[in-house]
Amino acid sequence: MVTETKTRITTLPQLIRSYLITCRHLSPHTQRYYSTCLKNLEWYAHQHGWPEDASQITRDHIRELLNYIASSHNRWGLDDPNRSSSRRATPATVNHYGRVIKRLFRWASDEEEYLPDNGIWRLKLPSPAYRQIEPYTDGEVMAMLDACEEQFRCESRFLGSRNKAIIAVFADTGLRLSELAGIKLSDLHPRLQQVKVMGKGSKMRVVPLQGESMKSLNRYLLYRPQEVPDWLWVSEDGTHFTDDSITTMVERLKKRAGVTSGGMVHRFRHYFATRYLEAGGNPNSLRLLLGHESYAMVLHYTRLVSARKAVKEHEQFSPLNNLYRSQNHGRQDDGWGWKY
Repeated sequence: MVTETKTRITTLPQLIRSYLITCRHLSPHTQRYYSTCLKNLEWYAHQHGWPEDASQITRDHIRELLNYIASSHNRWGLDDPNRSSSRRATPATVNHYGRVIKRLFRWASDEEEYLPDNGIWRLKLPSPAYRQIEPYTDGEVMAMLDACEEQFRCESRFLGSRNKAIIAVFADTGLRLSELAGIKLSDLHPRLQQVKVMGKGSKMRVVPLQGESMKSLNRYLLYRPQEVPDWLWVSEDGTHFTDDSITTMVERLKKRAGVTSGGMVHRFRHYFATRYLEAGGNPNSLRLLLGHESYAMVLHYTRLVSARKAVKEHEQFSPLNNLYRSQNHGRQDDGWGWKY
């Protein structure tokens, strides 16, 4: 009888390689993010002489790393002004690194028992202090759609129809970038009323499409090359139009449309969520449409919508305006706008 012996994994690089293999079920975007965080962890550990035996790594080591991320410019030995690592990290970035590292050590101790429980997964992380959600405005979205329409008329019917369909679907569904890029023709409803998308954690959900997004998508399909792979979004040469390609397209489109505000694709998700709630949509329905497990992110949107509503209502309920209105009630106008 042959007994299977478990491979002995003791070093941090070994742990990271093995853990990333177990993450292959996650979305490509999440896999890349985990890989970047953990490879940077490995770089820092090597540069600062952490113990070779991963069981000797402590919460103090992780705190030291998080402090480095929070306070250092040109992190990870790179000196490229165009990289985000050349600027001071936001609290959210520090928090995200901590969460990825905690997952690694919890997996290594609790699930695989490669390491004894060193308490790293119980490390209290600094607050992410997320920045205020800033969706695109109606004017910005319309400017981008108009720029696509101009491209359709004056430059390329294929490019114009494809780019307008992408913007329309983003704005009408709130899909994540990876979800939209991963759509295949076989995921579309025959009448384009719905689309199946693969969300976080490899969870499939169905998202409805409405009139304008359906029309834009239908027009794109008329000009999309037929003898190409099953991916919905393709380039002029018929290859898959990937996450990075879509991001580049949106960046160029914003310039053409004169949209100067920051942010890229994810702001369409914010746009969809806030406009959905402002129109009277149910928060739980929004949670399901966005593919969220919890209400945490939906609460961010409801707070923003409530704040906007309060600002609009202030004009009607302004105490000082109402005071002046009550004082002026019944007074005569002298013809110059003054009451007496």
